[in-house]
Amino acid sequence: MKALLLCASHNDLGLVRSIRKLGYDLIITGNQPGLVGEKFADKYIQADYSDKELILQIAQEEKIDVICQCCNDFGVYTAAYVAEKMKLPGYDSYEITLTLHNKDKFKKFAKQHEILSPISSAFSDIKNAEKYLEDVLFPIIVKPTDASAGNGIHRANTKEEAREAIREAFEKSRAGRIVIEPFIIGTQHGFCTFLIGKKVVAYSSNNEYSILNPYRVEIDTFPADNYKEISNVLIEQIEKIASILDLKDGIFHLQYIMQNGKPYIIEVMRRILGNMYSVPASLLNGFDWDYWETRAKCGLSLKNFPQNTHQEGFFAYKTLLGKRNGEIRTIQIPEQYKKYLIGTFLLKEEGSIITKYQSEPIGFLFFMFASQDEMRRILIEEYNDSIVEIV
Repeated sequence: MKALLLCASHNDLGLVRSIRKLGYDLIITGNQPGLVGEKFADKYIQADYSDKELILQIAQEEKIDVICQCCNDFGVYTAAYVAEKMKLPGYDSYEITLTLHNKDKFKKFAKQHEILSPISSAFSDIKNAEKYLEDVLFPIIVKPTDASAGNGIHRANTKEEAREAIREAFEKSRAGRIVIEPFIIGTQHGFCTFLIGKKVVAYSSNNEYSILNPYRVEIDTFPADNYKEISNVLIEQIEKIASILDLKDGIFHLQYIMQNGKPYIIEVMRRILGNMYSVPASLLNGFDWDYWETRAKCGLSLKNFPQNTHQEGFFAYKTLLGKRNGEIRTIQIPEQYKKYLIGTFLLKEEGSIITKYQSEPIGFLFFMFASQDEMRRILIEEYNDSIVEIV
């Protein structure tokens, strides 16, 4: 039995491990040779996983039995497309996948079905987007419909800032589409669920902090401050979406902003999360999120999925980012962290060159705490940005 995995970055290591555990022959694609998970493949084929026709050709030539997406929206598009064409298990239709993972399509769906989400306006050319600014109420947020990791996303408080944000958003969008929506002032959170039979059977919640780059999550603390008050509302929204779209089993994740006790869903996705999210999430819930997501994508039975799971404990990750481009001189873990540190995963080393400091992770630190207050104090109130020195 052959499994095709579309990438083998640090974020995909849980999928690599799970496919191996399930006994498949592992074929990996990617357009960046040398990624950390590549060495575990039976066969590596250099190919851009966003090229759905090329990946379909490879899948057919290799006669794969299952396809496993990666931690990237373009990987989700391609996996759904290939699964649909080859009648492979585990995926929503290609059209539904596009609806959920493109911001403009999802916001249109959300408005039509009264999902708790900010009302957005979508644009496919700069002139119409700039014309829209004549009547808009500031502040606003401008986003490419198809970018990730905060690329091309900007808040704008004035028309001048908005015009600049619109230009950059169009530059970052492969599809040439952007959305503009009201900027909701509040706290940002994540809510990752697992669907079986269109019902939420488990969830992991977290607070999101974006400090060095306001549109790229840098720190997640688990669980979310407000999950007891808000989980039922979010589960109801997710199950409503799952019912309308007849979603397949597996992960359904959303990000939301809390404002005055009300959640506003800003983005949804059907894939594992970046920043090695599943490491603290699995510790929080007591089961392996990557393993069960892999079973779902391979069309395998989920009858033994852990029942009655809950969130227990206090865990976090911190993404190590540089404050500028240049050469990494030192990476030093501060004393204040050592008591709580349970794991370190470095992607770069001293002497490595950073060229995209706002979005290029240097590594990840994983923590365990005794309480929410302790976690907030150590990671947020006493925030430390001196771990990585760049010259």
